[in-house]
Amino acid sequence: MSVAFPYTIGVKLQSDPDVIPAMRKFISEALQVSGFSAKFAFRTEIIVDAVCNNAIIYGNESNADSEVEVSCKVHEDRVEVVVKDRGGSVENIERLKEAVNCSKPEGPLADDSEPAGMGLEIVKLLSETIELDVDENNLTSIRVVRKREDTA
Repeated sequence: MSVAFPYTIGVKLQSDPDVIPAMRKFISEALQVSGFSAKFAFRTEIIVDAVCNNAIIYGNESNADSEVEVSCKVHEDRVEVVVKDRGGSVENIERLKEAVNCSKPEGPLADDSEPAGMGLEIVKLLSETIELDVDENNLTSIRVVRKREDTA
């Protein structure tokens, strides 16, 4: 099957963690149909899972009436995943900014406090870039870029 690149998949999800497995599998299947390896697709599923869970728990504060917007732009050499939510509390937005802007994790935590990472450590390890945008209404958008891996 021939695929015309780039193309975008866009979905609005109910703010319910139970819908995330279907979303991540949908993106994984689209990547595999587009010629990406199963390994690449699975690792992208992990990214989608972590970022969507954060959007639901922290951005939408588990409010089932809220939505999460997910878009996945597929290029020949990379995939760009963007997840948008309503922003959440000022504290959660500040925590998210800290998590996105801290360096990639190294070694054990210095103390026993909860890390600011919000699960984004694995996203950073699996991606090329991660960016955060917070608009004037505190709506948040996370953009993650993952480059195609060479297959051995």
